[in-house]
Amino acid sequence: MKYQQVLLALLLFSALFLKAQQKMTDSSGFAHFDCNITQTKQRLDKKFFASTPPIELRVSNEKYTYTIFQLGKRKNKIYLYLRILADNVCLKKEKNVDVYFKTGEIITLKNEFSLNCDSFFAKQLNKKELQKLKESDITLIKIYTFKKNYEMDVSEIQNQDIRHYINCLSAYKIRKSDEVRLNKKERNP
Repeated sequence: MKYQQVLLALLLFSALFLKAQQKMTDSSGFAHFDCNITQTKQRLDKKFFASTPPIELRVSNEKYTYTIFQLGKRKNKIYLYLRILADNVCLKKEKNVDVYFKTGEIITLKNEFSLNCDSFFAKQLNKKELQKLKESDITLIKIYTFKKNYEMDVSEIQNQDIRHYINCLSAYKIRKSDEVRLNKKERNP
């Protein structure tokens, strides 16, 4: 009788274990610990750059819309890139992103990318802004556009990823890519 109970318990446990192994995980459900920094041979304004994986933020005041939050490095400077994944969203070249922190503080960021309707925001972060992003939890990000405002809530796990990626990029050294250079003979046959 006890043998049957033990066997039944083992079967139930193994069935639960197999079910758990087959379940798909949501990447926003856990913090990432691998830097996964990508640097290609492509250049941005004739300078090499590296970037972290994007963090998807769901827009809370719009159905089925997401914003990509990504950090990158060019020279020794860290940049913040935001892109609303929606059509015809125009951003001005002015102060149009507010970052709200758990402490109640707000940082207003100015778009350094020219006026565009590709919903693209880029900002070189200074030391003070980087320090604030590393030390305080972000609760909300607001992007102001010509037509409407977009609000994204930031979870604790996404805050951990942001801090981790800032630390990764701070330590990362941009490598000079080994590009193929043509000899004079090969350029002018």
